[in-house]
Amino acid sequence: MHISRRKFLRQTAYAASAIASASTLAACGIFEKSPQETESGGEDVERPVTQDKRTLYLYGWATYINNQEVLEDFTKETGIAVVGDAYDSNEVMLAKLEASGGRSGYSVIYPSDYMVTQMRDLKLLAPLNKKLLPNIRNIAPNYLELPHDRGSIFSIPVSLGTTGIAYNVEAVKSVIGEEPMDWSYLWEHKEKLRITLVNDPREVIGMALHILGHSYNTKETEKIEQAFQKLQELMPAIANFTTDAWRDPLASGDLMMCMAFSGDAISLARQDPNIKYVLPNNGTSIWTDTMAIPRGASNIEGAHAWINYVMRPEVAAKISDANSFGTTNKLAKTMIPDDLKAIKALEPSEAITAKSDRIAKLDPEVLQVYEGFWTRLTTGLG
Repeated sequence: MHISRRKFLRQTAYAASAIASASTLAACGIFEKSPQETESGGEDVERPVTQDKRTLYLYGWATYINNQEVLEDFTKETGIAVVGDAYDSNEVMLAKLEASGGRSGYSVIYPSDYMVTQMRDLKLLAPLNKKLLPNIRNIAPNYLELPHDRGSIFSIPVSLGTTGIAYNVEAVKSVIGEEPMDWSYLWEHKEKLRITLVNDPREVIGMALHILGHSYNTKETEKIEQAFQKLQELMPAIANFTTDAWRDPLASGDLMMCMAFSGDAISLARQDPNIKYVLPNNGTSIWTDTMAIPRGASNIEGAHAWINYVMRPEVAAKISDANSFGTTNKLAKTMIPDDLKAIKALEPSEAITAKSDRIAKLDPEVLQVYEGFWTRLTTGLG
């Protein structure tokens, strides 16, 4: 069963091996309690502040840390037990690492591109030792020079994702006829549509800004308000703002189409031929998930071993298959399953990429403007 990249699940691999290592560390009094995981049921998670080289603690999106085959093969090869905790947003991860003061116990994290910039500026990341990462040669060169971390000084891009339109083919054809090609379709057919938009102000307001000819990263209040007004026109068609709870209603036809993240939508499309995922011809939001080492990580050697292992083509292909994202690994592209290769929207074309944006870090005062209009939009205050 597919797990959304936004859904919080705590995954633990090789618990027995980890407990053995953890017990030794606890006896030495070198455990530090992590901030409370309120979204996972309220339990505190203890991670050793000082790790030996037999255990590696990961903190990332669930789809990257719950692939048992990948975890088992790494442990068999290296003797390093892997323990993973998952988060449901970059902001949850950032808050936890900031609160720990560099003593979170994690040695590898999976921040999305814009979060790498923010964490770098906050001095929360350790620079990578490229001598320990020979498999970096497998990453397509263009992904190593992305704006969030040019030269991949602090991070290695692992997956490519997009935001697009998932739709029920039969429902759309029976009610409207033509299938969606770009974001403007939502406004053109708003009287007939029943849709959801993701629960994400930067994505939703950014999409409206994009339609109006502005950047997803617009800072001017006047332009952000124009996007808000544009979205208000669409409100009669919007059933909900949700990132996860659209799959069953879309499959059943209760919803006709949904704004969705590529991994979630493509995973559903692979299971149900009546579901399609399309990238808007007029451009969209493109993002990259990365691997990085947090400042204060004690198992630096194990962290580099893991990152280098994940950059093997066969491993990258398994991860791409599991999360239904595009891969940044140029050799892995030929190894992913045929059904995944067949999905045209797995990776944006050069033409769509040229028209698209990457969401970037904005100053807090600008984010407050976005949040203000978002609250008005989602609460119907107008």
